[in-house]
Amino acid sequence: MSTTSSYAESESSSRRVRLSSSVLVWLLLVGYLVSVKVVILPLFPPIEIDAVAAIFAWTNIVLFSAIGLVGVWLADRTGFMPALDPRVSNRQRYITPLLIGGGIGTLASLIDVITKGTEFLAENMGVPSFNTDFPSSLFVYTSGTVIIEAIFRLFPFPVLLWLISYVLLKKRWQEQIFWVLVILLSFLEPLGQLSGQMTPKVMENFGQFFLALFLPMLATNYPMGIVQAYLFRKSGFLASFMVRLGYYIIWHIAYGSVIYPQL
Repeated sequence: MSTTSSYAESESSSRRVRLSSSVLVWLLLVGYLVSVKVVILPLFPPIEIDAVAAIFAWTNIVLFSAIGLVGVWLADRTGFMPALDPRVSNRQRYITPLLIGGGIGTLASLIDVITKGTEFLAENMGVPSFNTDFPSSLFVYTSGTVIIEAIFRLFPFPVLLWLISYVLLKKRWQEQIFWVLVILLSFLEPLGQLSGQMTPKVMENFGQFFLALFLPMLATNYPMGIVQAYLFRKSGFLASFMVRLGYYIIWHIAYGSVIYPQL
C-alpha cells in the first residue's frame, strides 16, 4: 500500500470518528445535567414541585438526553447551524439571545405582579410557591434547560423537517416546512405547561385561570418559542439555549426564587 493511499485512509478514518461541535456541546450539557443530579441536588432539600422533580428522574434524563442527541445529529444534516460554527459571532450566539430571554422573563414577571397568576396557581395546587427555593433554583433551572430544549426544540424540529421535507418531499420546500413547524410547534410548550396546571380545583375558577395564567403564558412563551426556533436554525442550538437561560434567570431565579417570596 502506498504512502498516499495510507494517508487517505487515515484522513477518512479521522473524519468518520470526529464528532461535530453540536454533538460535543450536547454531551457537555448532558454531563452538566447529570452532575447536578448526582452532586448538587443531594446537598439541598428535595424538590417539592412534582413537575420539576420529574425532570431529574433517571428515566427522563436518559430518554431525553438520547432524543436530544438524535435531534442535534439530524440538525447538522437538515440545514440548522452547528452549535459552534465560526460564522456566528459570540454576540449572536450568547449575548443577544440572553438579553432577549431576559426581556421576556422581565415582561412575564411584571405581568404576574399585576395578575397574581402564580399566587393563584400555588394556592389552588396546595404548594407554597410555583418555584423551587434559592439557591437550589440556580442549578435546577440552568440544568433543567437541557431536558426542556430536547423536548420542545432539539428533537421535534430536525426530525419533523427531515421526515417531511427530506424524506417525503425529496429535499423540497425546506424553509417553508420549517416555518410551518415553527408556527405549530411553538404552541407545544405553553399549552403543555398549562395542561399540567389544570387541576380540578384550578378549573373551578376557570375565568381567573384564563386571564391570570393562560393568556399571559401564551403571550410570552409562544413568541419566545418562535424566537428560539429561528435562532436554533440560524445561529445554532446554543443561541436557543441562551434565550431560555435569560428567561429562567429572571422568571424562575430572580423573580420566582428571590422576589416572589417577599411579595
